[in-house]
Amino acid sequence: MANPIKECKQLQPRAIFGINGKVENGVRQHPITRAAIFPLGNKIAIADFAKNTQEFVAGHTNSISCLDVSKSGKYIASGQINHMGFRGYVIVWDYESRKEIGRHDLHKVKVQAICFTAEERFVISIGGKDDGSVIVFDVQTFSPICRQPASRAISGNALTVRPMHNNPYFFLTAGDRHLRLWSIVREQKKLYVQDVHLASKTRTFYCARIDKKDEFAYLGSGTGDIIKIVLNCCDRDNVTRPGTTSGILGAFGTHNPRKPTGRDCNRYVNGVRALYVLEEGRLLIGAGDGEVQLVEERTEVPLINFRDYPEPTWPYLRVVKRTRVSGRISSFVRSTPEKFYICTDTNEIYMLNINSWVLKLLRTCHAKAVYFITFPKNYAAVFATAGHESIRIWSSNRKQELLRIMVYNFNCAAVRFAHDGTSIVSVWNDGIIRAFTPITGRLIYAIPNAHNKGCSALAVASTGRFIVTGGIEGQVRVWKIEPYRQNLVGVLKDHSGPITSLDINYLDTEVISACTDGSCVIWDINRMTRKQVVTANTQFMSVLYFPTGVQILTCGSDGRIIYWMVYNGALIRELAASKKSSVNCLSMNATGDYFVSVGSDLQVKLWDYNSGDVVGIGSEHASSVISAAYSPCGKTFVTGSTDGSLIIWEVPEEHWGSPNPPDGPSYQLPKPQPKGKPAVQSRVDSGTRLKPAPGENINGLLKATPKDDICCVECPPCAKKEGKAADAFAECKIVPDVRKC
Repeated sequence: MANPIKECKQLQPRAIFGINGKVENGVRQHPITRAAIFPLGNKIAIADFAKNTQEFVAGHTNSISCLDVSKSGKYIASGQINHMGFRGYVIVWDYESRKEIGRHDLHKVKVQAICFTAEERFVISIGGKDDGSVIVFDVQTFSPICRQPASRAISGNALTVRPMHNNPYFFLTAGDRHLRLWSIVREQKKLYVQDVHLASKTRTFYCARIDKKDEFAYLGSGTGDIIKIVLNCCDRDNVTRPGTTSGILGAFGTHNPRKPTGRDCNRYVNGVRALYVLEEGRLLIGAGDGEVQLVEERTEVPLINFRDYPEPTWPYLRVVKRTRVSGRISSFVRSTPEKFYICTDTNEIYMLNINSWVLKLLRTCHAKAVYFITFPKNYAAVFATAGHESIRIWSSNRKQELLRIMVYNFNCAAVRFAHDGTSIVSVWNDGIIRAFTPITGRLIYAIPNAHNKGCSALAVASTGRFIVTGGIEGQVRVWKIEPYRQNLVGVLKDHSGPITSLDINYLDTEVISACTDGSCVIWDINRMTRKQVVTANTQFMSVLYFPTGVQILTCGSDGRIIYWMVYNGALIRELAASKKSSVNCLSMNATGDYFVSVGSDLQVKLWDYNSGDVVGIGSEHASSVISAAYSPCGKTFVTGSTDGSLIIWEVPEEHWGSPNPPDGPSYQLPKPQPKGKPAVQSRVDSGTRLKPAPGENINGLLKATPKDDICCVECPPCAKKEGKAADAFAECKIVPDVRKC
């Protein structure tokens, strides 16, 4: 009788680390529930930071490029970017039901910016450089009513749009040499527009804010100054009041009292990227270099006194307070009257209290793809991820980042913990193998020029005495690791493409390498020879040993998962994991009962190893999933995607697995003691009674890291050219004492 097909359950995420901070003004807060709303890939994430929960709203076909929430919190509007030649969708959502209530596809390729007008009357959307149009969407009828080119022929593209606070029929657009005031005539389905007079000043505007009374507008420019304009609105037909026009009052920078007049004006580095208008004429300004300043106008100096100032930017702003965050600031969100969310393009969210001026880091995630995920041996409380320029250690229970090790301008291809937990070994695309301490993140040793074209894979032996690395050039190299030096033991050559994955069996006698040339080779580590090779018509992406070492599991670009026999390389079973996309990574639990697969179809699947059935499926990722790791306890696993997001998944209790093979009764004969003679300690010690040297261990990281705190460490350069030193060890890059690193 055939085994019944097991029921496939929906996998539930325990925690999600992810945010897209590159979207301008992309982070919003719901006015009632206080939940943070931000884009993540092609989905809208709704996160409650207090409860540490997150959910998604799906409906876009490509990455979301802009987002806005209505003033009452009833609606959400979002726009997307699409491939060249395709339409970009604008979708209006109902917040309570999380469902779509209206959409249009009148924009080409990209929706640049979007906003709700006052009283939630209209949705204004601006197209990108391939479209260049303004479209008004009526919320009452849920249909677009008019369309008009956003810019004149002599000006650039519109980059941002801001509505008036008190009139639902007026809005402002700004961009590259572009600043215009618009009026909506609903009965005629028309738009009236008037250009704002900027005198002789030409700017690229990245952000805009309007005060509560709709009298003045403040705009941040790419030259690093603040442009203040008077609006003089609102008239339906003439846009501005009859007999008046909107115009510039000045371009303002910050005043430096230490410099003489004429050179006392400072501008913001990399432009003003975000700003917020506060009470009493104060401004919160975010710059492109991460500078955050609270400024106020110098009201004691009349504005007319600056007419003879030699520079086009006037020092009319006084800095009250300042701080700095990591990355370019993309969003300011007011959570409470004194607290602000600050989002940066490095995918980090900060909380700033403007009264006490205390800055706190709330959320972090990788800015780019997560290439590798790993857990320590028999320790599920923390895990490590490898990404662009960094290695990050995360807490599974606290759901926060604990340690960050930075190596600028390079990508970490793989990271592993030593089995005793005393070091973190990593390989990088600059061809250097680096090992770090697990608590302070200090560099223990570095092996330069490990591979000619960069490292791509890593495996660490259970004894910790040797590691195996794979390179982009196709070579597999075995390294002997000692406290004082690291030696190359052997080079294994058989592949003709980049090595994508390495795994060592539990006896430390064999290592298997997967390659994009369609072959997986099993190597004998002791003899440095090839034992077996398996081939398939695919590009192998990941390979795993079964816990007992008798079978191997592979996946590749053809969407198949294949079981192989180790001793003769025979194919045992094929599973169709995906019909249209590749399977990028595999990870198996410690007992070998279940394994997880991830692929470019955005799905995460949990498999029963023996029956080959899918017992769980998750689809919370918003982009291609390329890495996964099963926790040692078997109750959770972690997946990472190309947009930098991480998800910790709960494994259903019935799929936690059982020991394979099951533990049996054990009995050990007592050792006879010789009569009349005391027991003499053996002179030969096999190493079993050696105590580990005192130092850092991964199991002490949680205790050493305070809650809501991150330790960030920068790795020193490993290829620095120095003169010949008197020390004999300095020339050959040997560190005599590990503790001095």
